[in-house]
Amino acid sequence: MTASPALLGGAAADRLRRLSFNFYMAPPDCGIETFCAMAAARGVGGVGLTARAVEAMGPDELDRLLRRHDLACTSLNSTGYVLHADPAAAAAQARLDDLLFAAAQALGAPINVILGGTLHGATPGQPAPSLREARARAAEGLERLAARARAAGVRLALEPMHPVALGTKGCINQVSHARALAARHAEVGLTLDFHHSWWDEDLSAAIAEAPQDVLVVQVCGQDVPADGTAARRAELAAGPADLVLFLQDLDAAGYAGAVEYEVFWDQMGRPELAGLLDRAVRDYLALTA
Repeated sequence: MTASPALLGGAAADRLRRLSFNFYMAPPDCGIETFCAMAAARGVGGVGLTARAVEAMGPDELDRLLRRHDLACTSLNSTGYVLHADPAAAAAQARLDDLLFAAAQALGAPINVILGGTLHGATPGQPAPSLREARARAAEGLERLAARARAAGVRLALEPMHPVALGTKGCINQVSHARALAARHAEVGLTLDFHHSWWDEDLSAAIAEAPQDVLVVQVCGQDVPADGTAARRAELAAGPADLVLFLQDLDAAGYAGAVEYEVFWDQMGRPELAGLLDRAVRDYLALTA
């Protein structure tokens, strides 16, 4: 295990409290109680909660768990899949949305919004929507979610997705597009996920011009294949130096929120969790030194 938080210098310990671990890092056999204990033991200040977490525990129980470990909830993932043509998928998302809104009220955490769902799987006999139509429907979906957030007193964080995901996951891809949609609703800010937006020329301007609109920051390293295929999430020390510049841009703009490390356990080669967390602590301290 990495050095105990008690052994770190004051500045390093303070930097580490800003780091959050997303529950997507955990293997299926690791429950949220164990994950929170492991995160707290490493001195980080928060966790990002996923559908698996909010389905396993009620909002009050989650609140007690986080308080016991002195952890904040930095994000709740995720709503906004408004393009589901399959009624069963739409119903499952509606049930999850209920859980996410209840958890957001209890934990004071923003709900991640990924506008889209899929451009495939249209109703039999009906053509798939055009991208223009999908984006119009996504904007309408955000309006409905914003009204619900306003009534519930919670915040939504709209996340632009990498264009490689536009057909299957999210049809809002540019940071500038996400900013324009979020600006229509006082309840909506931004999630800036480095993996999805590191390529976007608009990223640094969004940070510099409106740091107050950034509700969630997610980071990871980048594995950029030499064959030109899409970049993949990697551990923090991997890939181009742009992650350091991203973190520096956030600091320069006055962003004071958490920095959430988001990788997916299975996509990372199913690593041993303790080692993955230890390397994250080591690499984050090195990146922010």
